[in-house]
Amino acid sequence: MKLGEFQEEYEKLDLDLQVHTLMLIDIANDISKTAKKKFDKRKFIACAVLHDTKNHEKEHAQVSAEYAKKFLTKKKFPKKLIEEVSEAIYCHTNKPKVNDFTIACFYDADILCRFYALGVLRAWNNIRSDKNRDWRKLFRKVSKIKNLNSYIKMMNKKLQLKASKELLKTKTDEYIFAHQLIGRLIA
Repeated sequence: MKLGEFQEEYEKLDLDLQVHTLMLIDIANDISKTAKKKFDKRKFIACAVLHDTKNHEKEHAQVSAEYAKKFLTKKKFPKKLIEEVSEAIYCHTNKPKVNDFTIACFYDADILCRFYALGVLRAWNNIRSDKNRDWRKLFRKVSKIKNLNSYIKMMNKKLQLKASKELLKTKTDEYIFAHQLIGRLIA
């Protein structure tokens, strides 16, 4: 997928974040179709590509937002877009309620990404790379059906759009299956 004026920034991301970015765009397209509403693709792609550019740093949302603001300013994007994108990135770990459909799509896609099979694998691969955690023990605790269902309910409450909540319902079985598959792999 070509990302136009964001292609160069996209290519700077590690493979995991490139996959995450493309998943966000696909999920946003699904949300848009389900909602029968269009989102601002330029604004969305800016958020998707730039939101985790500094994810290895402490306070990554703030640092990524500052980076996005500098990047977008240097590329002479409109001031309104710069402010909207940098604010969305700054808040993307908290995901406050917003009226802007594109930003709500971005926040919801970032949540929903965790429920696609590839998103589950990404998350556990990232946890597994943390040498200070016993990821197998954590996995066994988290992957109990009771815990998975509780997590799904909690995330459903964080979703902003009705269309996103509908998509989550369709992904529940895939989410549980992905955890069961990983469980078989590590058993």
